Amino acid sequence: MSIPLTSLDLIPAFCAVMERGSLSAAARALGLSQPTVRRQIETLEAELGARLFTRAQNGLTATPLARRLQDPAQAVLNGAYGLRRLVDQGNEVAGVVRLTCPRVMAVHVVPPLLAALHVRHPRVLIELAATDSTEDLLHRAADVAIRTAPLTQKALVARNLPAVDLGLFAAPELTVGRDVTLETCPFISDDRAGRIAAGLAARGLPEPRNVVLRSDDALVQIAAIAAGMGVGFCQAGIARRLGFVRVLPDLSVPMPCAVAMHEDQRDSPAVRAVFDGLVAGLPGVLAG
Repeated sequence: MSIPLTSLDLIPAFCAVMERGSLSAAARALGLSQPTVRRQIETLEAELGARLFTRAQNGLTATPLARRLQDPAQAVLNGAYGLRRLVDQGNEVAGVVRLTCPRVMAVHVVPPLLAALHVRHPRVLIELAATDSTEDLLHRAADVAIRTAPLTQKALVARNLPAVDLGLFAAPELTVGRDVTLETCPFISDDRAGRIAAGLAARGLPEPRNVVLRSDDALVQIAAIAAGMGVGFCQAGIARRLGFVRVLPDLSVPMPCAVAMHEDQRDSPAVRAVFDGLVAGLPGVLAG
């Protein structure tokens, strides 16, 4: 059987250039020199017999072929990383475990759980991918995932946790001496996603009239609430720890929450330790 590429080292260079848009940015991300990344891209083009990028003064432009190859190349890279992690984990509770979760949870929820896991399993190294996109467990983009959306992938081992309570909160000083309503209060909303107004309307509530900030980044929304800028949505457990005051207390939006891993990972001691630790600890931290 012939080997399609002489080295897997060519694939990280290709994926980095596709993501970063230039040789210099890709080189910084990979910890390599720019000439090295350039040679790897040129070698890959030579082995494929096709042009992947066109050069311009402002960087590189991916060809249509490169755009078609990006997802398959990333899948190969994820598989290679997953293979390495499986070898490193062996039969001990040791090795690298890649965890992915939403950015808000990575900042406000997960850290104490990871600290407790480190005390129990000091030879487990966590790689935390804080992202609001869905990392693909089936193709080994991550070993364990905290999901806040319904699970759609098959071949997963998952534990559904109690729904996360989302509500409207404000800094204490914003609520002193004033009647907080959606018609009058300063409000922090989303931007292009458009989910907040639609969600309020679905519950028979009016659209906020005094929107003072729009952002699709939930971390930005929480920071704005903490600064006293306005009323916004936040997980109830996080809000309690930050000292926020709940407004419209009858409004509660349940958000699904689950911990998942690929079924092939259930026999990995390190992955199983992280999975079980999250399943046991998340409900308490989420409740605040």
